[in-house]
Amino acid sequence: MVDALIKHTLAVVKELNSEITRNQWSTTLKEFIHKPIFKAISATMVGPRFPAEKAYEPFLIFDDYFPLFAAGAPAFLVQKGIRARKQLIDMFEEHIGTPGWEEGAAEVTTAMADGARNESQPPWTDRELAAAINADFWAANGNMSWGFFWCLNFMLHEPQSLAPLYEEIDAARHSWLEAHPSADLSGDNLTELVEFLSKASLPLTTSVISESLRVSSSSFSIRTVVEDGLTINGFPQFEFSKGEVLLCQLRSVHLDQEVYGPDAATFKPDRFLDSGIVTEGGSRKPFLPFGGGVSQCEGRHFASKGCKFALAVFLLNFDIKLDPSYEAPSSGSALLDMTRIGNGVQHAAKPTHILVSKRK
Repeated sequence: MVDALIKHTLAVVKELNSEITRNQWSTTLKEFIHKPIFKAISATMVGPRFPAEKAYEPFLIFDDYFPLFAAGAPAFLVQKGIRARKQLIDMFEEHIGTPGWEEGAAEVTTAMADGARNESQPPWTDRELAAAINADFWAANGNMSWGFFWCLNFMLHEPQSLAPLYEEIDAARHSWLEAHPSADLSGDNLTELVEFLSKASLPLTTSVISESLRVSSSSFSIRTVVEDGLTINGFPQFEFSKGEVLLCQLRSVHLDQEVYGPDAATFKPDRFLDSGIVTEGGSRKPFLPFGGGVSQCEGRHFASKGCKFALAVFLLNFDIKLDPSYEAPSSGSALLDMTRIGNGVQHAAKPTHILVSKRK
């Protein structure tokens, strides 16, 4: 799947390149990356024949209403979100009902369809299958695209901006081309680019992704107590009865100064380099942007690797910087929209204005 994401990311990068007709493109970070990454993820999750362009607007509406759905809001408050969700499911149902849809379709979706139609008893209806596809579709697009957004946004607000990341990817490319003089990393040869990205050592990029997720994510883990007298770490003041529901606010762990130090609330690009991810006792610090335990996100490895490779592709192709015509906050964290607590990666409360040009 990661290879497919690189392929489809390259496709949207080529589309973006065609839009940069002058030396610099003045736009917002969300406008520049959110829809293109949405299209790349959609093609990877469902297939390039799925009309992602048409699905974008209803997806945005459904995503806006998702916190209310998750909170159990009454239907009359979320009618617009319900209509958007129905529109998306209608699109998936139409897509998987089209003869030959499997040709070129994403493996994850064809596997879901095969299991639903041939292994489940009774077999799922196309409507049930479309609803299941929509659930995975939201999980990927609702979090990966914003995770990618925050990697760039946090770094843009750092004193050196994206310079350290450009230096790292450029050094990796230079080393690779020295060892493979005939290699084509332009994207025209997908196999060679995938091999380069898979083997390139990009520790700072990897750290930035983890740190961006630590600061921007807000997930809840929900557990039901299975027997009376349950305690947390043996503390009697935390005793629960069978049937009670516990909600774990994982963001509080990421911002705990006893875990991540006095600067826990601050974005620190190199925090997740080797020395920063272990405690004084030698154990690994808790890192829970994808939840934990049995309900941990199954797509976490795809999301992390996909974000790393997509970020590398954008860094190889575009020069991105803050637009000085607009006043920027002192840190990217100031732009977090905290109204979506518990629903995954946060959205941005305000736009980030940028200037984009093609890298030479």
